[in-house]
Amino acid sequence: MPLAEELQALIAAFPGEVGIVLENLATGERFSYQETRPFPAASTIKLPMLCYALSTGADLEQKISIRPETVGLGTGILKELSPGLALPLRDILTLMIVVSDNTATNVVLDFFGHKEPFNAYYQAQGWRETHTAGMLSLPEDRPDPKREKGDFSRTSARDQAAILKALWWGELPQARTALDILSRQQFTSFLRYIPVDLDDLEEGTTPLKLYSKSGEIRCCRHDAGILAKGDRAVVMAVLTESESDPRFHPDHPAVLLIGRIAAVVYRHWLG
Repeated sequence: MPLAEELQALIAAFPGEVGIVLENLATGERFSYQETRPFPAASTIKLPMLCYALSTGADLEQKISIRPETVGLGTGILKELSPGLALPLRDILTLMIVVSDNTATNVVLDFFGHKEPFNAYYQAQGWRETHTAGMLSLPEDRPDPKREKGDFSRTSARDQAAILKALWWGELPQARTALDILSRQQFTSFLRYIPVDLDDLEEGTTPLKLYSKSGEIRCCRHDAGILAKGDRAVVMAVLTESESDPRFHPDHPAVLLIGRIAAVVYRHWLG
């Protein structure tokens, strides 16, 4: 069955909305579906945030204190550590991506002057559907005073794919640093039906490499990344929104969809 037909069947069976961009960087072959539809970004907003932070030329070895105002709930480890910790900016950016640390994300936002410079950068890059609303997962008794009521961080499959392509082709500052951090991601749905796992990638026992950032909140499951094998590479950006199952579990319909889409791409373009 042609790639597009397989993908359309998967989309039709999914109980919700999907935004997709898939591109074979070796051949230029491309598939998209609702690519400009804005979705709540969840943790995929950390990908453009990483790019902005690296674009500033800030010293990655300078130590930054974890202020109490930035400690958030949800994913990450910094919230569990002792107060007064200070880490190099490089480590904070790494935590923001590889374990999707919400507190690290808030530290980055706070350090660079909150949302305004980030959003200006996104627009200057042409990432039109991407927007940072403010700090992530702060408790109700300690809200972000700069976050507008009802605002939320958002992005599109088109923007996520554009960011990844720009990094792959070295068109953004410190692209190699960004890709190195993305290659150490500890959460992904892309590998579910592909014959490798995160240990294989870390140990280098597979010819495949993955550079990615996932994200999830109650209504959304997303994954965006580059899967590479030798001189071939494919961009995959899959964003979903559904009210069919609010639970966080490994067999969520959107998690399975993302894995199945990646398997189709792998079989047609990298297998």
